Amino acid sequence: MDLADRIAKLCLDKYASIKNTGKPNEKEWTVLSGIVLENHLNELFIISLCTGTKCLGSVELRSTKYEDRGSRLSDSHAEILARRALLRYLYYQIELLLRSNSSDVFYFEKEQIKLKEVSFHFFSSQTPCGDCSIIPKFQENPVDFSILPKKMKKHEQNDFKPIFGFQITDIYRTGAKCIETDTKQDLHGNGVNYHTVGPLRTKPGRGDRTLSLSCSDKIAKWNIMGVQGALLSLMIPVIHLKTIVIGGQCPYSLESMQRGIFKRFGVDGIVPNIIQSKLSFEQRKGGSRIRPCPSSIVWCATPEKSIEIAVEGLKQGATKKRKKLCRLLISRKELFKTFIKVYDIFQRNKESTRHPKKLTYYIFKCYSVTYQQLWNDTLKFIPMWPVKSIYLLECLNF
Repeated sequence: MDLADRIAKLCLDKYASIKNTGKPNEKEWTVLSGIVLENHLNELFIISLCTGTKCLGSVELRSTKYEDRGSRLSDSHAEILARRALLRYLYYQIELLLRSNSSDVFYFEKEQIKLKEVSFHFFSSQTPCGDCSIIPKFQENPVDFSILPKKMKKHEQNDFKPIFGFQITDIYRTGAKCIETDTKQDLHGNGVNYHTVGPLRTKPGRGDRTLSLSCSDKIAKWNIMGVQGALLSLMIPVIHLKTIVIGGQCPYSLESMQRGIFKRFGVDGIVPNIIQSKLSFEQRKGGSRIRPCPSSIVWCATPEKSIEIAVEGLKQGATKKRKKLCRLLISRKELFKTFIKVYDIFQRNKESTRHPKKLTYYIFKCYSVTYQQLWNDTLKFIPMWPVKSIYLLECLNF
């Protein structure tokens, strides 16, 4: 069995072992995503696994009360949840190292945390929404190859050149919409003229646009900046995904994946190995499965509370009277609390001018100077990238 199928099988088998709570019924579909760790012996271990298809709309997110900001997940697509569950796993491994000098992922060298000889592989049961999902459809008949959309620019036509003996008759479409500030917008024409490739996109919400960029855009950012994010960059080195595996029996194009993840921005980044597995996810979209499942499963390889079920960005069964008890452990507020606890141990023997508990999430992100400088340099190539409102970040203190 090749690496792609080994990774896919590990994720599919783990999903099958989880109880049915939070899984789709016979009329519903969902997306499954996971992250797999490979050690120096080439052994594979699944460390995060999630399902999900939903996002909160921008109106709903902006109306969140001051004290509740960061308590609710705005983006519950499986790919994004899997990365957030990975963060929780990494905090657990850092704390193990700091308390017992033992970790599957990290080791100490000259008072710095280093990454062991490990690799991280990403699995998703379908192509990420957004640019990666704009895939040509081919007609299996010899035709006139000179037919290409007249409105498309030359660099766009390169993505849709016909294969010998075939013609592109249409494209697979994505529900993600081009950001409003970009001059490039979808044409909404017939066939291949429906989408424009390249622009950043936001995910569709319940009746209004969301503030969440497409999974293609977010994975592209991870490819440049690493999956660890700004806060963890204060303690650990950059972590890149070595492999991206897409499940079988879904629309897939290596060219579209490469364009969506690292080619379209012209930014130097890691080039991951992108493969499609022959194994497929049974509860994927199609056939009798016509409705997205409203709930999500969030699992990570930690000894305590390894699994949670989420609905509308909160734990299943959330009520207004029990808001604090209904935050997911991968929510921004809970991950920030975990960061404060672990970073406090990390800084225990170092001088600190201010106690970290007095600082907000936003301020700590700014403290990650190297990470922020790299991102600012990157934005020169992607000037249209939306800046997240400080309104949603600054008030995440306790």
